[in-house]
Amino acid sequence: MVAQARLLSALAATTTKITPRCDYFANAERCINPQVTASATIPFTPLLHTPPKFVYAVDELDEDDIAAARKRNSYAIPSTYLGTVLKAAFWLEYDQNSLNDARDQERVYYTFVLETSSTNPIGGDQGGCTSLLGEKCLRNLKQLIAKKTYNAPEDYGYEGGLGTQILNLWRDSPAEELGCPADIFGTRWDAPNTDMPILLQPFMPFARFADDFAVALPSGNSSHVHGIPEFRFRSLEEQSARGVVGITVGWPAFAMGQKRDYPLSEVTVETVCLRLGSSDNSDADGLTN
Repeated sequence: MVAQARLLSALAATTTKITPRCDYFANAERCINPQVTASATIPFTPLLHTPPKFVYAVDELDEDDIAAARKRNSYAIPSTYLGTVLKAAFWLEYDQNSLNDARDQERVYYTFVLETSSTNPIGGDQGGCTSLLGEKCLRNLKQLIAKKTYNAPEDYGYEGGLGTQILNLWRDSPAEELGCPADIFGTRWDAPNTDMPILLQPFMPFARFADDFAVALPSGNSSHVHGIPEFRFRSLEEQSARGVVGITVGWPAFAMGQKRDYPLSEVTVETVCLRLGSSDNSDADGLTN
């Protein structure tokens, strides 16, 4: 299975050097035509020996793109909506040689993104997130994500698992109780602090390793994004002002029905903060472009 994962990654690396234009009708859930991007490195150990590049991309759709998206899913963009439509996506880029694909590590890894309304500068440690969110807010947010992960009923599978825990992130712990401004985390429809605080497809299994199972997503790009792109109904300028938080989570794998036998401290949560078209996290772990 490891050999298969390596082969898939190698094939992806050799077949996606030329990036074709994304067809928002035929391939809407896997690609984007990035108009503006931001990127920075994020720790992802022990899965990747060298920190991968976390890329956040947004496209402002033209009339043909909007028509294609509506043709694919008539509910995605309301027919009565006549304003600007954006599409946002993320992916991780890494060198295949840096992948630790040993099955004996027995770990699961996930990635997702939180959108914020913060216009604070990006900088400081924790991937530039201490300046964007504040130390207390960030510390409590990471602890909450670790606890949600640890308490998920199962470690692989959306229903009742980590995906539901993350989707309901604020239901039991409103942002203000974490020491964060009440309206700092936006939602899909711009209503603050509801049960949809996620910018992009949350429950994104990036890799899983166990005695009988080993798979890791290949390095991404605009033709092969990680997660499912989301629409935003605001101007590109408004979207560019918002900082986003890229998050990776890793924890020991265990089979469904098996008793969890590891401490909460074994759950690792890493962050990187980005803002479109900005380079103000130059003192963080990576650079935004």
